[in-house]
Amino acid sequence: MSTKKKRKEHVSKNEAHLAISSTDGLRENYGKLPVDLMVDILSRLPLKSVARSRCVSANWNSLLCNPHYTDLFLKRSSTRPRLLFTFEAEGKWSIFSAPEYLISYNNSNLVVVDSRMDVPRDYTCRVCVPVCGLLCTRDEYELSGRRDARMMICNPSTRQFKSLPKVRTRRGRVVTYMGYDPVEKQYKVLCMTIREKPFLYKAEEYQVLTLGTDKLKWKMLECSVDHYPYTSDVCIDGVLYYIAMNHKSRNDMIVCFNVQLEKFNFINFEEMEYHCTLINYKGKLGAICHPSIGNFMDGGAESFELWVTDETDGERTWSKHIHILPPMWKELVAETRVYIVGIVGTSEIVFSPFHLSNPFYIFHLDMERNTLRRVGIQGIGPVNGQKIYAYLNHVENLKLMM
Repeated sequence: MSTKKKRKEHVSKNEAHLAISSTDGLRENYGKLPVDLMVDILSRLPLKSVARSRCVSANWNSLLCNPHYTDLFLKRSSTRPRLLFTFEAEGKWSIFSAPEYLISYNNSNLVVVDSRMDVPRDYTCRVCVPVCGLLCTRDEYELSGRRDARMMICNPSTRQFKSLPKVRTRRGRVVTYMGYDPVEKQYKVLCMTIREKPFLYKAEEYQVLTLGTDKLKWKMLECSVDHYPYTSDVCIDGVLYYIAMNHKSRNDMIVCFNVQLEKFNFINFEEMEYHCTLINYKGKLGAICHPSIGNFMDGGAESFELWVTDETDGERTWSKHIHILPPMWKELVAETRVYIVGIVGTSEIVFSPFHLSNPFYIFHLDMERNTLRRVGIQGIGPVNGQKIYAYLNHVENLKLMM
């Protein structure tokens, strides 16, 4: 072997070498690339490439598990959100995802899922709206019918799932929501037990659990307004919003839970006589409402309303936009019952059927152009008839659950 070739190999090895401090994993660098630059480069890699890079060496694994790196990866991942599906089939709970931009990119009529995770059937496939890459099962009483049934946290990016401590209650039902505090960088699970008597449905025993602590434990909370929670929810800038019925007035409202302070607040919303889906609209709380019976729309629907809230000098106001569905809606949707998944960008609404079919389609409405497309989803498998749940704005999160 020539001296020149040996030197080339020697330089390559030096460039690839990365030594990491045992204190925080980011201070020392004996190679030619500064660690900060290495971290910045690696944070731009797709998830599968990062997983393979962890196998390079113990040093690389330490670097890619470092909180500084995982926080940076999560920040970058938020700019490339994903479309996520969950359903139960063949004795397991399956989670599929695909890049969200494929829904609207180049008017594509086909999306192929590129990620899959399976979880044992002990857990329900009905989950809260994903928050910063994590999922939480929605209702404890639906899990398996066992007395020891528990809720679960799942991270599809790391393929980890973890049982939560059992909620101490004599009630048969527990409703769950999940929020994220961007200040303290903490995930919290909010749950409440439900008293179910004729015409007296209401939540009781409000409890919160903070993830990432040494010992997971439910903490009791006080709530000044008795209410019955619905499932539509969204977390925006550390505030978890969900729709509920005021137990006393019987009117619907929006509950605001400050994740950091663990305090409740309430917003009256007169338009709740329609079925509404809460959304994040340009960083503001929004709601898409339609007058259809139940929470579904079909080819007979003609319009929906987009409401957006704004707060000035402590006063909250709502603006309303009525959108008339295009003529092709009746033809493409026909008798398919669909629900509003959410909004992509600022003007693209996604609808999904309640049940799987083969082939399986979702619907993409561009409000600015008032155009509708049916988008095929491939790669889920030969399943048919199962209930399916779709979510937008899911992000990849590399943080390991200990």
